[in-house]
Amino acid sequence: MQTSKTSPYDVIIIGAGVNGCCSAYTLHKAGLRVALIDQAGIASGGSGAAGAFISPKISKAGTLKEIMSEAHAEALEFYTTNFPNFTLVKPLLHIANTPEEGEKVESFKYETHLKHSNILHKIQILLSDEALNSPSIYFDMGAVVDAQGVCNAMTEEIDFYPIKVEKLIHNDDLWQVGELRAKHIVLSIGAYPKLLPIEYVGLRGIWGHRIDIETATHIPCILHHHVSISPTTKEGIVAIGATHNVHYSPFSGEPYDVEEGRKALLDKASKTLKLNNINILKDYTGLRSGSNDYLPMLGSLVDANTTLALHPHLRHGKALDPQEYIYYPQLTMINGSGGYGFVLAPYLARKLKEYLVDNQPIGPILSPSRFFPRWAKSKKNQS
Repeated sequence: MQTSKTSPYDVIIIGAGVNGCCSAYTLHKAGLRVALIDQAGIASGGSGAAGAFISPKISKAGTLKEIMSEAHAEALEFYTTNFPNFTLVKPLLHIANTPEEGEKVESFKYETHLKHSNILHKIQILLSDEALNSPSIYFDMGAVVDAQGVCNAMTEEIDFYPIKVEKLIHNDDLWQVGELRAKHIVLSIGAYPKLLPIEYVGLRGIWGHRIDIETATHIPCILHHHVSISPTTKEGIVAIGATHNVHYSPFSGEPYDVEEGRKALLDKASKTLKLNNINILKDYTGLRSGSNDYLPMLGSLVDANTTLALHPHLRHGKALDPQEYIYYPQLTMINGSGGYGFVLAPYLARKLKEYLVDNQPIGPILSPSRFFPRWAKSKKNQS
């Protein structure tokens, strides 16, 4: 669906991963005219390679746990209500893969309000000795979504442009991207090269690999252990992934060894259970984007050069109220979800809608500007 390029949109979203697609869907439902841009297509990167599990974050008390708890409940409701054809609801078994993870699992058991119970016998008989003897928690309800299917479904009514964005221009209170114009820009481009000088944003790229397989082994639930193993919305197909390969970067110039990636996934899966008569159907790979402090990002972006010119004392570590920073006008970043993109996307999209449509402020805990002071201090010897 596309309308005239000459009349301005309310919002242009750059990046059609799950955050971009979910934001486009949510803002469109709120009545805004939305354009979505991605040179490679819908869910073509890390989101398309994701396992797309709607699983809780097993962590101890803190801000991240609070955000993830709210986001997990919201995501289950969002996908099962709006996209049931692309959502498979199954029990979820999370098995610790290290002693440290085991402590988190045991702590989580006593604190969580999520319904959990004993592992069913039909699942126990599938598991390896290592998996059976490791701390675990069996949730009565988990879910997995069809990553590419749900992203395409979310954008069915959105104007989509498969174009490469070279630069952003702000003029006469409008952002211009090629021939497109909009009042507001949303950057949802993950760990890929940025379109603005925002080196201070604390992101790390994580390479993901998922394989879809056929197997004679029946998988009755979603399993998270060394890797994730799950039935899918496609009958008879099991997904294994995604490996967090922190050593590979698509920008290194070196090709990714798909065969080696497959072997790593299958070797790790074998530590959980035995899969019989495996037939590998398809590989999905892509780069995910995680924040350096593991919290997602949603908020305005600091114009670093202008802010440092106006407040040079920031280079020496002097404090300044973030409201005094100079921000790019009508521009928001949504990023840093790491391996929980499909869990966080509905939550972040709702927050974005509340900000743009309802004029509600975004909490500072999510703001990308939280990384700015330390970066500014690192520039103390630069004029």
